[in-house]
Amino acid sequence: MKLIGVLGGMSWPSTILPYRLLNREVESRLGPRHSARIALYSIDYHAIRTAYSADWSIIPALLRGEIETLLSFRPDCWMIANNTLHKVYDEIAADLPAAPPLFHAITLVRAELRRLSIGRVLLLGTRFTMEDGYYADPLRRAGIEVATPPEPERERIGAILTRLADGAQDPAFADYFARLTMDHAAQGCEAVILACTELPLVVVQARSALAIVDPLVLQCRACVGFAVGDSEG
Repeated sequence: MKLIGVLGGMSWPSTILPYRLLNREVESRLGPRHSARIALYSIDYHAIRTAYSADWSIIPALLRGEIETLLSFRPDCWMIANNTLHKVYDEIAADLPAAPPLFHAITLVRAELRRLSIGRVLLLGTRFTMEDGYYADPLRRAGIEVATPPEPERERIGAILTRLADGAQDPAFADYFARLTMDHAAQGCEAVILACTELPLVVVQARSALAIVDPLVLQCRACVGFAVGDSEG
């Protein structure tokens, strides 16, 4: 089995998820007591997170250093367990040294939406992810209509995500997203993208009126498929 690299640590509650997903995916393909070979590099996110609003220009160099550390473990493929950092990765990818395959969240989401023939999708994530075009624009160029919640909802979502990243849990969070997906289903959305790694902690299919497209699930599935030599991975 090949070695899977995971860049995590953007919040400890969400970094647990890819570890669990990768191992469950391996077990489902290879059977009980098989587990994934993972190089999970959990970074100290504070410097990057602070720079989002203070000085974006320093983030590419910070991310490059973290990526180079992960790649020093010599994974055979890798993933970034954070959505916003895909924007930064795209800015620096051409300058990175030769690297193994990266399973890119947005590329995988676009392919999944096409596979499902989704015409209109709800994009949820941080305020930055919902408002910046780095996520929505590639989907729109593929002919997919992308909706985001109105301003008051984006503010509330941001506040909930901050609490989730701190490890807080409240049944009201799940209730809120259940209502939100119902509202957007009534507006013609067919699926919801969980474009923040904390969202799977509170948005589950049993309580969503929309089909869930989870980038973490897609990344983990692709990484495991590559790692075990499954051409359908």
